[in-house]
Amino acid sequence: MKTQSYLVKTAVAGVLGLSMAGAANATVVFGDGGAALQGVLDGITVGPVAGSSSVNVVTDQLSPDQLWAITGSGGSISTMIIELAGFAGSNSFGVYDSTNPANSVEIFSGPQGAGSQASLAILADGSVIVNFVDTGVDFASGNTFGFYLNVAATGQRWYSETALNTDGLDHMAAYQGNDSDVIQIPPFSAGVWTSSEYIMAWEDLDASVSDLDYTDFVVIVESVKPIPEPGILALLGLGLLGLVGGRRFAKA
Repeated sequence: MKTQSYLVKTAVAGVLGLSMAGAANATVVFGDGGAALQGVLDGITVGPVAGSSSVNVVTDQLSPDQLWAITGSGGSISTMIIELAGFAGSNSFGVYDSTNPANSVEIFSGPQGAGSQASLAILADGSVIVNFVDTGVDFASGNTFGFYLNVAATGQRWYSETALNTDGLDHMAAYQGNDSDVIQIPPFSAGVWTSSEYIMAWEDLDASVSDLDYTDFVVIVESVKPIPEPGILALLGLGLLGLVGGRRFAKA
């Protein structure tokens, strides 16, 4: 009976281990080894060591980073850090309903540049509010959404959910603040990059022609939180059910 219980517990531990390992592993492979994006993060870092971010773009990628929710503050602010894309003038950035990716709302349009800011809120009835104005769009998923980068010049849209991307590429790398680095995004004053703020770096070209430097669109978003992937939650649920079943079997 103890063996049965031990095996079930081991299986649950394995699932937990896999989920934790997924959170530690990098999600994108850079064409330049991460040099360009590291330069962006170093460039906005003013302390403790000016010009040197403590975040490593290769090893410190966040996972999961596909679906998100606004935290208890009720509102989120996005600030554009940089755009180094040939299509910067027409690219746009926004959020989409996780239950219907075609249902989306734009946050930044092409002409807006580095330093631009926008606010996002989702009401209890699913209404999406941008810059304190009701967009008229409702998300059936409520406070669960993904981010997208729309490339009008090529007619392609890339999603934070890799499975939705037609080329199968993860087009976004995300990084969480560590409550120690001090960053400055002109024209704003410097401040600590907190753990409730996430930098999202995007690649805007199809995998077949991309340079994979992930500096085409870089934005910092605050008061959001990544949510666990459904697959991991399902595995954890099965593991817990197995543990309960194992205990009952042991008692019998």
